[in-house]
Amino acid sequence: MPYLIHLPHCGLKIPTQFLNDYYLSKQELENNIYEYCDIYTDEIFEKMFKKFGGVKNEYSRLFFDPERFSDDNQEEMYKKYRLGWFYENTILDKKRLRSLNNKDLIKKYYDEHHRQLNDLTQHKLDTFNQCTIIDCHSFSDREYWFLNKTSDFPDICIGYEDYHIDKELIEIIKKEFSEYKIGLNTPYSGSLVPMRYWQKDKRVKSVMIEINKRVYTKEDNKTKSKNFIEIKNKIDNILTKITK
Repeated sequence: MPYLIHLPHCGLKIPTQFLNDYYLSKQELENNIYEYCDIYTDEIFEKMFKKFGGVKNEYSRLFFDPERFSDDNQEEMYKKYRLGWFYENTILDKKRLRSLNNKDLIKKYYDEHHRQLNDLTQHKLDTFNQCTIIDCHSFSDREYWFLNKTSDFPDICIGYEDYHIDKELIEIIKKEFSEYKIGLNTPYSGSLVPMRYWQKDKRVKSVMIEINKRVYTKEDNKTKSKNFIEIKNKIDNILTKITK
């Protein structure tokens, strides 16, 4: 079917050869990695990934973040906070994260991730003449030094761009999570589209599903809560509905 799953932030790994680049203690680095990981999203969206295929990033976003523009001049999070595809600052406190010496080497990991995403998108287009990317995330409603929490964040955030919208999929997601507080393009907006097709090819659609960590983890943002299975079941229900 013409769906493609993207799991950009579920990874926790940093290759051993780059660990000495980081200025943090082992515990500080681990705390930042877990805090900014979309923890368990690979389990929540597991059936979708197995059904449709896609790209799953096994590395921490503190190593590279595939959801940011490759050109730092295009990336607002880089220009404002030095948090582009290559993070220069930490998450929990405003302090330097790592050396820039290996940035060019690490860029190869970013480029390979997007090569796979572009190639799989093209394969879906060649096969079905359409492709809908489901961009799978979670988020925390804690405050960070670069993000002030000004209001209650929703339980579920659905993101999209009008040019690449899949209205039918959005309605299915809204209905499945109807008893939860849903935000449309809030607190996060848009949904990833590979650059080869972004704002160029309407056959490529994309919908982001962001699940607030408070819905499925305990206070530590790391341990599964009793509601984890319900959230996973709801995502599986969405899979059932779009494959009918």
